[in-house]
Amino acid sequence: MPLITDREMADFDAAILQAGFEVDDFSIVDVEDDELPLKDDEPTVIVQNGITGTVTVHRISTNVSEKYRAGSGSAWQQDFEADLKAGKFGEP
Repeated sequence: MPLITDREMADFDAAILQAGFEVDDFSIVDVEDDELPLKDDEPTVIVQNGITGTVTVHRISTNVSEKYRAGSGSAWQQDFEADLKAGKFGEP
């Protein structure tokens, strides 16, 4: 089972467009936990299927990146949308 679902990617793209940004200005990389150890200060996500990891979103034009906890039951795309609206990735 993939870390990022098709639905999450659709929500990710929709959040970018709704905020007035271009989808092509963002890249996304997902890494399952067994590929990247957690840091002590990272939150734990409890999931039913056991797949957790991180999603790193990068805005190409501003070279700004943010990392989010991901996996079943996580809300990484909502956290990304909140950061987008708060200006963490710059202006559209």
